[in-house]
Amino acid sequence: MSSTGVAVVTGASRGLGAAIADRLASQGYAVGCLATSAESAAGTAASCASIHDVQTVALGAHVEDREQLSAALEKVEADLGPISLMVNNAGIAHVAPFEELDPADFRQMVDVNLMGVFHGSQLAAQRMIASQTHGSIVQLGSIAGINGFPNRVGYCGTKSAVHHMTKVMAVDLARHKIRVNTVAPGYIRTDMVQDLIDDGTLDESRLTGRIPNGDLGTPAHIASCVSWLASDEASYITGETIAVDGGWIAYGHI
Repeated sequence: MSSTGVAVVTGASRGLGAAIADRLASQGYAVGCLATSAESAAGTAASCASIHDVQTVALGAHVEDREQLSAALEKVEADLGPISLMVNNAGIAHVAPFEELDPADFRQMVDVNLMGVFHGSQLAAQRMIASQTHGSIVQLGSIAGINGFPNRVGYCGTKSAVHHMTKVMAVDLARHKIRVNTVAPGYIRTDMVQDLIDDGTLDESRLTGRIPNGDLGTPAHIASCVSWLASDEASYITGETIAVDGGWIAYGHI
């Protein structure tokens, strides 16, 4: 077992999840890398283990399926030890005008983005309480949960709910010495975003012109905030949502 603790990262197959898992492994965490299948999480788990010399396990579960997620967390504790950090990163988005959005797509966003966070947070908290672990839970929200984004009623709505749920979870779990916080990424240069820029779907110059810092963020920016919130340096911070967006939210000028 790692001397730092045991972390679980959902949505760990690529992008922000893979970057977060790598960052935590670099700090000595044993990491349970969870994706929709163990095969898709295997690359991240193997990379973390080989580069950082920590224990890892690749897990498959749909976060909206409570039984699957519970079984995955049970395997993490059996293989690595008591969970001390839960990172709820998995999420999906469907983009469509509100009046055209398929209710089934809206429901799926609620199931993954909202119920997945509820299940992950509650199941992890219950295990932390049972093992008397003073742990941390970090959610991945979004600047879309703070401002309104066109054609994203489901994504904005679910992320906003996660931000507010974080406050209540933090209040309820404080007596168990479990902290709960949210990181709200802005526009981050993941492979997916870069592909959209490359094919002309996203206008990079327009995006960067709207960001006071003048560039897109990187997955490392998000991973460093997650790891800091989980650290002892942030031991008096709970119930907060921190936007990591280069000043996008702060900028109100047209």
